[in-house]
Amino acid sequence: MSNIYTLLRNFSHLGGSRAKLAALWLMHITGRRYIGVFIDSILACNYSCRMCYFSNEEERRKRSGAKMTEEQMKHVAQSIFRRALKLQIGCGAEPTMDMKGALQLVQLGKQHGVPYISMTSNAALLQYDKLLPLVEAGLDELTISLHGIHRETYQSMMGKNANYDAFLSTLQGIKKIKETYPHFDVRVNYTMNADNVEELADFDRLFADVPIDQLQLRPIRQIGESSYTNFDLTHVSECLETVIRPLAERCRAKGIIVLFPEKINIDRFAGKETANPRENLIALFTYINITPNSYPRHDIHFEEEDYEGYSKRVGLAKQIWRSIWISDAACAQIETTLSNSLNYEIR
Repeated sequence: MSNIYTLLRNFSHLGGSRAKLAALWLMHITGRRYIGVFIDSILACNYSCRMCYFSNEEERRKRSGAKMTEEQMKHVAQSIFRRALKLQIGCGAEPTMDMKGALQLVQLGKQHGVPYISMTSNAALLQYDKLLPLVEAGLDELTISLHGIHRETYQSMMGKNANYDAFLSTLQGIKKIKETYPHFDVRVNYTMNADNVEELADFDRLFADVPIDQLQLRPIRQIGESSYTNFDLTHVSECLETVIRPLAERCRAKGIIVLFPEKINIDRFAGKETANPRENLIALFTYINITPNSYPRHDIHFEEEDYEGYSKRVGLAKQIWRSIWISDAACAQIETTLSNSLNYEIR
């Protein structure tokens, strides 16, 4: 198993946001890898999950269709991959709608020495013969987006095109691949809401013979307009002690890393508590998101400059250093596109 989660755990345990920013500043000026690059090479999806904006026809039309070219992906890799600690393929769309592009990104990541390459997918199109080339090329982790354990809930939550049998077939393919590539990480990302949280009690049954490495339990949040409208996290919070924590303990006994929010962070996610504004700056400095639409207007001029050139042009080192010392009020006034982050406890 990769040590990426050990690194994240150690970083999260640093003494407060100022210490974290100081560590980032030191990594930045010494040329270390510290950024996460998140790429959607295509804006499309084969599913229409009810909790996602792709379930809204107007939103789907606005977002669908755009695709990065091979040259654009090469420019991104040459520009910033040398400073990337992690490459995430698939963020707000389904990467398997462009299998050629996904494979190219994995290959580029390995060529530029990115230590950890992950893909997030609903996995319906990742049958054995599709997933194997990605793993052979160097994919370190597959994160499976899942919104239901039982067939009925899966079909309902993941939209009219959902195929539970294809999902089960993918799980068997993963099992086969893990026999040859035991260090290939498999992570399940389960989005919890009032209608699917209780059936997490049956998670062990569904994955009884499938060797997964991490389980992330995420409370629902509103991402654009979606057909699912119950964003009340009261029942999710009520299930913390009866369903979520017992599952985490069972997983931990099997050696599975579990990421789940404690009640205070569920409340924060629901908007009842606010996050430390300085934490938002950490995310601002460490994550770079790229889509076919953002590529031509991104702050980094991928075709003309590398990350060092970009950093000098915008005075990034000074920005990070200043963020260590300014007041919380000043941090809160810095306009970003970031929302309050959900903090996870890594078990």
